[in-house]
Amino acid sequence: MCTAITLKSKDQHHFLARNYDFVKGAELRVALAPRRFSYLNKLTNNSIPSKYAVLGMSVSSDGYFIFADGVNEKGLTCAILELPSQNLWADQLIEEKENILPYDVTFWILANFTTVKELKEGLKNLNIVAPLDDQGALATQVHWLVSDATGDSIVIEKTRTSFRAYYNKVGVLTNSPTYDWHLTNLNRYLNVSNKQSDSVKWGNELLKPYSQGFGGLGLPGDYSSSSRFVKASFLRNHIDLDVDYEEGILECFHILNSVAVLEGVVQTRSNESFITLYTSCICSNQQIYYYSTYTNPQIYAIDLKKEALDGNTLKFYSYPNALVIHHQN
Repeated sequence: MCTAITLKSKDQHHFLARNYDFVKGAELRVALAPRRFSYLNKLTNNSIPSKYAVLGMSVSSDGYFIFADGVNEKGLTCAILELPSQNLWADQLIEEKENILPYDVTFWILANFTTVKELKEGLKNLNIVAPLDDQGALATQVHWLVSDATGDSIVIEKTRTSFRAYYNKVGVLTNSPTYDWHLTNLNRYLNVSNKQSDSVKWGNELLKPYSQGFGGLGLPGDYSSSSRFVKASFLRNHIDLDVDYEEGILECFHILNSVAVLEGVVQTRSNESFITLYTSCICSNQQIYYYSTYTNPQIYAIDLKKEALDGNTLKFYSYPNALVIHHQN
């Protein structure tokens, strides 16, 4: 589970924002990978140097880390979201291609490309591999939302039938089914409006709104991926977009808060609780990573441009778990 959006402010700042929905216990920290950092390609056991510095949220497991989302020094942003039961990865390496594990693709994108246009060319040489003896790779069922500093945005999906980069027309991504299915499903809600409903007569009975708030009537309110896609799409495309930089940040958090998952309301079959562990908002143009956590809704910011980018080791930032309350008396 996850929800992601893109947004543009009136002063031409472009944002990629997301909710990261998962079970509690994930080891999360914002990480900086400088330009000379080399990550281990577990497929080949070779270290691959990165061209560009990357800042984003890392998820650690058994001493290995992946980027759940992030931004590079050129303003390219990327977020990984689950796509259960849809992917079909290669099981063999192809010598003349870039062979990458599915959970390493986010970092590969951010470490090597500057724009969506450049990335689309690079995808032609990408072979996403899940070896038959790598249960972690086989269980990684995902797709990617990518956006750059010009606002260009694509959704990347490798399924049983195709390897495609969709132009992101509505600025939203959730989980399964595939992106084209969600676009088709949106047509079911074309009658939903942000305007207050008019009175209408059914037979001799006059039906009329009994309060404000009838705009948006018919939007789904559950936590399924299809419902979150519809609701986030409606909000993202009906809010007042005449907003400046800081207002754009706030709108990203407000939209994602409306589809955030509270602890206890979504239970897995094994009785684990899915929650929105964190919400992030990344500005492509400023290369600033804003985020809040489930237990600390205060917004934190890390500016990639304020860091030394020529190092060769990872830098981690503390994860703000403790609630912060500003007392006014």
